[in-house]
Amino acid sequence: MRNDLLEHLATLVSFESVEDKPDEKKRLLRWVHDTFFSSTTLVVHEGDIDGAPYLYLQHESPDFLWFAHVDVVPGAPEQFSLRIEGDKAYGRGAKDMKGGALPFLLAYKNLIDGGLLPRISILLTSDEETAGPSIPRLLEKGILKAPVAFTPDTGSSPGIVAEHKGVVWAELIAKGTGGHGAMPWESDNPIWKLSEALQILHKHFPSGKESDWQVTVSPTSLQGSNARNQVPHTARCGIDIRYPQSLCGSAEEAMSLVREKIPQDCTLQEVLSASPLKTDPDHPAIKLVKSLAEEVEGRSVDIIREHGGTDARYFGEVGIPAFLYGPVGGDLHGTNEWVSIPSLTDQYEINCKLIQKFS
Repeated sequence: MRNDLLEHLATLVSFESVEDKPDEKKRLLRWVHDTFFSSTTLVVHEGDIDGAPYLYLQHESPDFLWFAHVDVVPGAPEQFSLRIEGDKAYGRGAKDMKGGALPFLLAYKNLIDGGLLPRISILLTSDEETAGPSIPRLLEKGILKAPVAFTPDTGSSPGIVAEHKGVVWAELIAKGTGGHGAMPWESDNPIWKLSEALQILHKHFPSGKESDWQVTVSPTSLQGSNARNQVPHTARCGIDIRYPQSLCGSAEEAMSLVREKIPQDCTLQEVLSASPLKTDPDHPAIKLVKSLAEEVEGRSVDIIREHGGTDARYFGEVGIPAFLYGPVGGDLHGTNEWVSIPSLTDQYEINCKLIQKFS
């Protein structure tokens, strides 16, 4: 099974399925269809939402929906070739989340080839990394229906994720008066105001530690003038706000919490927001996956929370419980993204047992 997993993972990683390559995403999904779904008698829908293709294998009465995304963040050319070193496989998407998705897809194929017809629907999207609208749009249309949703799109923590933070992407804007850099007394430089605002936010929203479950505010981008000797009229900073549901009930509350700390000459404007995820850790589907994982892995599997967010939140918004559990890996979005090969084989066995429960 190790060889099959690595052979398929090498193919998946080779597709450069980044934001601006929709044709590559289509090629990847066509390969998935032909490789893993060729034996199914269920209807497989192929669609496109705002330029992002998706694949949806639909069961009329599913016991659960399994979903994943096939898009990845950009990487160097060499990252789209799988590299094996010991028990680790390296490459763009090796963990997030082509390697995360593969064990389930291969388990599903092998079991339906053996004559099973699981009561499971499967959704593959290609716009998760850019917070695209595929899942919310499909939910709005009533196309996605299931009592519970499950995805292997986890971070580096080896636990079942039942909760993650909400997110607000915002823009912090400082206003002033522009002019020539050689005559600063004639300008009201907004960059000084922006710098002051960022220092205030850093004081009130410290980075903390991974174990801290708090609101975080991270500056992510800066924009001033386009010339080295020009003082701009405005200065802007991209802000990434993450908030637990226990501290902020909505994106608006999180924005208000940050907005009340910034100086008068600065404004905070929302660019995009997404809600937190919070699923009952005693949900039967979570307890089932936990028991199967502990049986296969021979260890205690914790139910945890993560600081990052995923498309799982969209199911929670409409009352569909959702949770996450995937293989062990690390350096997500980094130059040395990796996935544990033994963890991939464990995930394959876990998914075989899970699929058999619903066949």
